[in-house]
Amino acid sequence: MRSTIYQIVLLYLRFFARLSLFFHKPKIIGITGSVGKTSTREAIYAMLKEYAPTKMIKKGNSEIGIPLGILGLQVKTNSITDWTRLLFLAPLRLKYLKKTKYLVVEMGIDEPDPPKNMEFLLTIVKPEICIFLNVFPVHTMQFEKTIPNLLQSTKLSDEEKMNLILKRIAEEKGKLVTQNPRCTTVIYNADNEYVRDLVNMFRNSDENTRDKQFLAFGENSENSLFYKGYDITLRGTNFEFRLEQQQQSIKLQLSRFLLPQVYEETFAATILAGKAVGLSKAQIVTGILQHFELPAGRSSIFHGIKDSIIIDSSYNASKRPVLAFLELLSKLRSEEERPTVFLFGDMRELGERARQEHEEVVENIPSVVQYLYCVGPLTKKYVIPRLQKYLKEVRWFENSQDAGEYLRANLPERALVLVKGSQNTIYLEEALKFILKDKADIARLCRQDEFWRRKKEKFFQSTAWGK
Repeated sequence: MRSTIYQIVLLYLRFFARLSLFFHKPKIIGITGSVGKTSTREAIYAMLKEYAPTKMIKKGNSEIGIPLGILGLQVKTNSITDWTRLLFLAPLRLKYLKKTKYLVVEMGIDEPDPPKNMEFLLTIVKPEICIFLNVFPVHTMQFEKTIPNLLQSTKLSDEEKMNLILKRIAEEKGKLVTQNPRCTTVIYNADNEYVRDLVNMFRNSDENTRDKQFLAFGENSENSLFYKGYDITLRGTNFEFRLEQQQQSIKLQLSRFLLPQVYEETFAATILAGKAVGLSKAQIVTGILQHFELPAGRSSIFHGIKDSIIIDSSYNASKRPVLAFLELLSKLRSEEERPTVFLFGDMRELGERARQEHEEVVENIPSVVQYLYCVGPLTKKYVIPRLQKYLKEVRWFENSQDAGEYLRANLPERALVLVKGSQNTIYLEEALKFILKDKADIARLCRQDEFWRRKKEKFFQSTAWGK
């Protein structure tokens, strides 16, 4: 019964979203990939909004979030009353995109089956500019089932199994390009083998690609845009790029953010999107520098107790971003004589890869981190036992509140504190509340709205967390 109701609601919202797009016809910029979608969405919106009427879907990238965003609606409490409100307002919000020239849409997929796959999202929106960032082991558990008897196979190594899964993920995400006839410009990461191979195969096998523009970014100087430099200090982050055809150097000096080097992908894709819509170099740089912001819990910087500096990336975690932030911490440690603290939560939804992904992160911790504090059963099982002898302090906590209470009493003076963990039952932002210097900054943490407050309260109560 619940599934039937969900399907009806889904089709209802999709109908009005498609009707709105039909009436207003904005040019749609769609972004997919395993990591970096949200920051790229924010950067593109920042770049465009001063030069043309632009909207982005801010609160959703799914089969529900996208149609709601097209109608300018948001879930508040997820209650029956709230959904009654949303369904009533949907037909009244057809004018939300009126006069909008560009619509920036993050397109996330959780599994290969509808409605949580790319094929279904393309029944709602068909972007003209398609950005394919990367493919990494995220949501692998849901894709394991697409390859019969994969996990039981004794003929394949773990690496070969993961390679098959990642190809399947690339195939599904890549439908943004391969099964989207409205796509006229493809912006893609040529450094990611799964993205590169899929795009090249599509270009070589489909005659209709002759009319499409393909813009690659990465380290190779033959790309449409390639990386030239990266530098980070506590004063900010600097990136440099070069456009291959025009031999133009583009520098971004972001004084308000401490960003890992992987953000090269975010800004490279953004610059190429700017070029694709006809912006000048000056317009691209000015838009990003003046308006770029990051959502809460994605590399936010806070002053903490005991003169500490907190790098809050608590929104979510998978191996690649965790390693990127550890590298960032290493660079800052070499400049600043400060103790390094890592508050690390489980990386979730990895299926059979959970052990390997956590252990690969473990290999990079001792050279950077002095004090390690973990939350979640996976870190307890795969991280803590391997590091107890190598750091100044290693502790595991049953929940984020316990971790926060301990840090409030024991945080080293002048520490650099990195916070990274998945959202599902980990909620490391709750630990940060104990060590923020200014309690007004609590409002800047992720998952502080009414929806998440209720969800966390219910979860804490069910696990005896509520303190």
